[in-house]
Amino acid sequence: MASYFHYPPVGAHDFDGQIRVGEFGYPDAWRKTYLEEKLYLSDPLARRAASFTRPYFWSEVPALPNLTEDELEYIKRVSALNLGEGLGIPLFGPAGRNGYAALGFGNNGRPPPDQILELQAGAQMGHLAYCRLLLRDLPNGTNLSTREREILRWVARGRTNSQIAEVLHLSRNTVETYIRRCFEKLDVNDRVSAALRGIALGMVD
Repeated sequence: MASYFHYPPVGAHDFDGQIRVGEFGYPDAWRKTYLEEKLYLSDPLARRAASFTRPYFWSEVPALPNLTEDELEYIKRVSALNLGEGLGIPLFGPAGRNGYAALGFGNNGRPPPDQILELQAGAQMGHLAYCRLLLRDLPNGTNLSTREREILRWVARGRTNSQIAEVLHLSRNTVETYIRRCFEKLDVNDRVSAALRGIALGMVD
C-alpha cells in the first residue's frame, strides 16, 4: 500500500485549496471513503506532515500530542480496518511545495532502520522529481501580478503605505488596494505574514 499527497503552497499558480492525492493498494471501499469524505483533512499524519522532522510509524499516531476529536475518530476508523503497520514520511520541496508519503507494510511489521532511511530517501527524491515536472508546466512565479510583487517587496522592507506610494509614484489608496489583493491571494491578514509568505515562496529577495 502506498499513497502520496502534494501540497501546492499558498500563492502558487496551482494553489486552489485542494490536496492532490495519489494512491494504490488500499482496500477499494476505504480508498473511496477516504477520498469522497476528504479524510485527509482529519488524518493526523497527513495534516501534520510539514511539522515533522522524521518519519512516523502508523502505530505511533495515537501518541501524538493534542489530537483533535476528528483525528481520534479517524484513528478508530483506520484501526478497525486492520491495515497493519505503515510509515508516514514528510516530504519537502522548493518554495514550500511540500508533501507526504504513506507506505503500508501490512502484517510484515516494521522494516529495519537502514531500510527506513532508504524509503525516506526514495520518497523525497520522488517528490522532488514530481515538483520538477510540475513546475516545468506551470507559469513562472506566483499568482501575484508584477506590481503586487513589487509592492510586497517594499512591505517586506518595512516601508509604510505612504512611503511605498511615494517611491512608486502611486496614490496611497492604490497601494492599499494592491496590499489587500496580496493579503487575499496569500491567505494572510497582516503585513508581517504577507512578507514572510512572500519570502518563503521566493517572491521577495
